[in-house]
Amino acid sequence: MLEKFIVEGDELPQWMRTSFVDANGEIYLACGAVGNEMSVSLCMAHDGVTMVRDGGHAYAPVTWLAREYPRHADEVRKIAEIVRTWATRAPAVVS
Repeated sequence: MLEKFIVEGDELPQWMRTSFVDANGEIYLACGAVGNEMSVSLCMAHDGVTMVRDGGHAYAPVTWLAREYPRHADEVRKIAEIVRTWATRAPAVVS
């Protein structure tokens, strides 16, 4: 089971403002947030990492993103903490 969260706003496309939380608490963010979406997706597939697909876009686990893209690790972790906070007190879709 996945919970989907969408941040309000119009500065970024909705898919970039979307995240997911699985039953184990793993947070998934848009692959396009750290680089070329296709390249990131291919790297995930090569590593055998579970991805979430939604609306034609791929979402990667935060733990994998932070490890594989250290340049973005701090930002990814900050976003994950915000999503984690929402997940503990918010309805399934935040928008």
